[in-house]
Amino acid sequence: MNKPIKIQVSIFCEPCIICGSRPVIAQAKGKFIVRCGANPDHYQTPPGMVDIANWNKHNHRDPDISPTTRQLKQG
Repeated sequence: MNKPIKIQVSIFCEPCIICGSRPVIAQAKGKFIVRCGANPDHYQTPPGMVDIANWNKHNHRDPDISPTTRQLKQG
Protein backbone atom coordinates (compact mmCIF):
# COMPACT_ATOMS: atom_id res chain seq x y z
CA MET A 1 0.00 0.00 0.00
CA ASN A 2 2.34 2.69 -1.23
CA LYS A 3 -0.29 5.14 -2.45
CA PRO A 4 -2.66 6.84 -0.01
CA ILE A 5 -6.36 6.02 -0.29
CA LYS A 6 -8.84 8.81 -0.92
CA ILE A 7 -11.66 9.05 1.62
CA GLN A 8 -15.14 8.90 0.10
CA VAL A 9 -16.82 12.26 -0.37
CA SER A 10 -19.88 11.03 1.56
CA ILE A 11 -17.73 10.79 4.74
CA PHE A 12 -17.43 14.17 6.47
CA CYS A 13 -13.82 15.22 7.00
CA GLU A 14 -12.58 18.65 8.00
CA PRO A 15 -10.06 20.04 5.49
CA CYS A 16 -6.43 20.39 6.57
CA ILE A 17 -6.18 23.39 8.90
CA ILE A 18 -2.90 24.45 7.25
CA CYS A 19 -3.54 24.10 3.51
CA GLY A 20 -7.24 23.22 3.17
CA SER A 21 -6.73 19.92 1.36
CA ARG A 22 -8.90 16.85 1.95
CA PRO A 23 -7.29 14.12 4.09
CA VAL A 24 -6.31 10.66 2.85
CA ILE A 25 -5.66 7.31 4.52
CA ALA A 26 -2.06 6.07 4.44
CA GLN A 27 -0.25 3.13 5.98
CA ALA A 28 2.64 3.51 8.43
CA LYS A 29 4.41 0.42 9.75
CA GLY A 30 1.41 -1.83 9.22
CA LYS A 31 -1.04 0.60 10.85
CA PHE A 32 -3.24 3.27 9.31
CA ILE A 33 -3.07 7.04 9.64
CA VAL A 34 -5.26 9.86 8.39
CA ARG A 35 -3.08 12.63 7.01
CA CYS A 36 -3.17 15.69 4.77
CA GLY A 37 -3.57 14.75 1.11
CA ALA A 38 -1.23 17.49 -0.10
CA ASN A 39 1.63 17.42 2.42
CA PRO A 40 2.51 14.49 4.72
CA ASP A 41 4.32 16.92 7.08
CA HIS A 42 1.01 18.51 8.14
CA TYR A 43 -1.03 16.98 10.97
CA GLN A 44 -1.57 13.22 10.94
CA THR A 45 -3.40 10.95 13.36
CA PRO A 46 -1.48 8.48 15.53
CA PRO A 47 -0.91 5.09 13.82
CA GLY A 48 -3.64 2.56 14.48
CA MET A 49 -7.20 2.34 13.25
CA VAL A 50 -8.56 4.88 10.78
CA ASP A 51 -9.50 7.72 13.16
CA ILE A 52 -11.40 10.39 11.26
CA ALA A 53 -12.86 11.75 14.52
CA ASN A 54 -9.31 12.56 15.73
CA TRP A 55 -8.53 14.23 12.39
CA ASN A 56 -11.72 16.34 12.60
CA LYS A 57 -11.00 17.30 16.23
CA HIS A 58 -7.50 18.61 15.41
CA ASN A 59 -8.45 20.33 12.14
CA HIS A 60 -11.65 22.04 13.27
CA ARG A 61 -11.68 25.79 12.73
CA ASP A 62 -13.37 28.01 15.27
CA PRO A 63 -16.17 30.01 13.62
CA ASP A 64 -14.84 33.33 14.98
CA ILE A 65 -11.45 32.88 13.25
CA SER A 66 -11.34 34.31 9.74
CA PRO A 67 -10.60 31.82 6.92
CA THR A 68 -7.33 33.61 6.12
CA THR A 69 -6.00 33.01 9.63
CA ARG A 70 -4.46 29.57 9.89
CA GLN A 71 -3.68 28.36 13.36
CA LEU A 72 -2.55 24.84 14.15
CA LYS A 73 -4.11 23.60 17.36
CA GLN A 74 -1.69 22.06 19.81
CA GLY A 75 -2.93 18.88 21.32
